[in-house]
Amino acid sequence: MFATLTFRREKHFRDKHSGKVVAVNRTGANGSMHPEAADKAFRYFVSCLNREIYGPKWNTRWHRGIQWARGSEFHKDGRLHFHALLSAPTADLNHLMSRYAWHEWWYREFGRNQLEQPRSQHQVADYVSKYVVKDGLVDLSPNFGAWQPARPDYAAAPQQGDLSGVAHDEPDTGGLMQASRWEGTKRGRPSGHGP
Repeated sequence: MFATLTFRREKHFRDKHSGKVVAVNRTGANGSMHPEAADKAFRYFVSCLNREIYGPKWNTRWHRGIQWARGSEFHKDGRLHFHALLSAPTADLNHLMSRYAWHEWWYREFGRNQLEQPRSQHQVADYVSKYVVKDGLVDLSPNFGAWQPARPDYAAAPQQGDLSGVAHDEPDTGGLMQASRWEGTKRGRPSGHGP
């Protein structure tokens, strides 16, 4: 699964004692989330995915959860965002979780994001190599390379006309949001710590 993850400047929450909505600034001097805080947010996201798919003791299993490669990139204005490639050991990650529900979770917790299903092995290679060539920082999960990921399903995502409940006058997005909506209704929402 491809993931592009950005960070909102402020986090809003309701104070338990006063009941007022409070905004907390999560940015540094350059308007970006601090890289350590962003890394912690990403690892929390991956941990929640692992817990949803493999249970609370996912880290003690032979595979030690989802593998990922993550590129860190800064917008022109200096704000940090991540591009990541994630894979599961037991099956295609797109079949184990609802991209739509996790898209909503990240948006609620941190900001804008895009979760996509790769269309080919060539697209996967291009996605990863783009950040190496840009001299970007690429991080790997601790279990990266410990096992061969399950082969992704490169089948075409459902097209807009194939989905019930989706308006036919929406602009064409290449089937990405349509696939996410379809998955969200097909599999339901995740339970536990996630969405």
